[in-house]
Amino acid sequence: MKSEDIAKIVGVSRSTVSRVINNYPDIPVATREKVLKAIKEYNYYPNASARKLAGIKNSTLGVFVVDIKDDETPHHVIKNNEALLYGNTFFAPFINAFIDQSNKTNYYVLISTIYSTSELWKIQSAFYEKRIDGGVIIGSNKEDYKKILKQMKKEFFLAAVDIETDDFNKDRAIYVNINNYKAAYDIGKYLIELGHKRIGIITGDLEKLSGKNRFDGFKQALKDYNINLKDDFIGYGDFTEPSSYLAMKNILKSSPRPTAVFVSNDTMAIGAYKAIGELNLKIPDDISIIGFDNTEISEYMSPPLTTVSVSFYEVAKYTAGLLIESIENGNLKTVHKVVDAKIVKRKSCKNISTD
Repeated sequence: MKSEDIAKIVGVSRSTVSRVINNYPDIPVATREKVLKAIKEYNYYPNASARKLAGIKNSTLGVFVVDIKDDETPHHVIKNNEALLYGNTFFAPFINAFIDQSNKTNYYVLISTIYSTSELWKIQSAFYEKRIDGGVIIGSNKEDYKKILKQMKKEFFLAAVDIETDDFNKDRAIYVNINNYKAAYDIGKYLIELGHKRIGIITGDLEKLSGKNRFDGFKQALKDYNINLKDDFIGYGDFTEPSSYLAMKNILKSSPRPTAVFVSNDTMAIGAYKAIGELNLKIPDDISIIGFDNTEISEYMSPPLTTVSVSFYEVAKYTAGLLIESIENGNLKTVHKVVDAKIVKRKSCKNISTD
């Protein structure tokens, strides 16, 4: 099967097929869908170079950021910049650190974003075309990750970050995750120690391991200390600023309001700050806020944000190091590494135990 054959089947030119494969934005959606459907149906993969076909290692790693929203809008037609890769406080720092670590061992890095399930085939394609020696999947939910592994009928050198392990996938990849559960538990405990009893949360994307574990750890801390988490004090976000702005506005309608809210990442804390400011409430005098990730902007917020420090360098070091070691040794090292995180205390949380 050649690109000319796909072109004939679909009724387009060979150059159109090539432009779809290379994700050019000027292809009509209907044409793009027809070409992609034919590519999957006929298991077409573009010809690799003779060097790759010969099985020679090319010292290239792939990073696949899987960030599928409910509406499954493909990344090439996304209009909202908040949804893009460079605006994400986890993906972007991790990728920067991963590239640095890979370059130290003379490996190149290719990056691809996956914003709909119809694009999951790109991961399989990169391996089958031998464009990469190994790959990292970041942030996929459990079901989409299962689809990815089922599509990849062969065993490849694979690492996964922020992805839950189970009996089906535990031996298929290297897993590196943050200890989100413990960090979120510590957040709940910290707010309680400050005297707070009316405590709320704005969750992250609960389809992702980080979002789920942060919610679960926080809830467990409140339960262990006999603090009731009211439904009115729970806002459901998706790790983006707009989602937390709306969630905080809803939480602040409660009467009485919570005295403290855990916002599940620093990007969402920005939206929470905005919603609080619009009601002329003061942080931390009227409400304490704590974030997660310790992004660069957090210490420059007003007031500086108390948050949780995550070593993206450490996450990237383990991921790149274990993946490259597996490639060089010709044997996948299936380990599960957990990276701890710790609270960084600034000025956005108030001790009310003496009030």
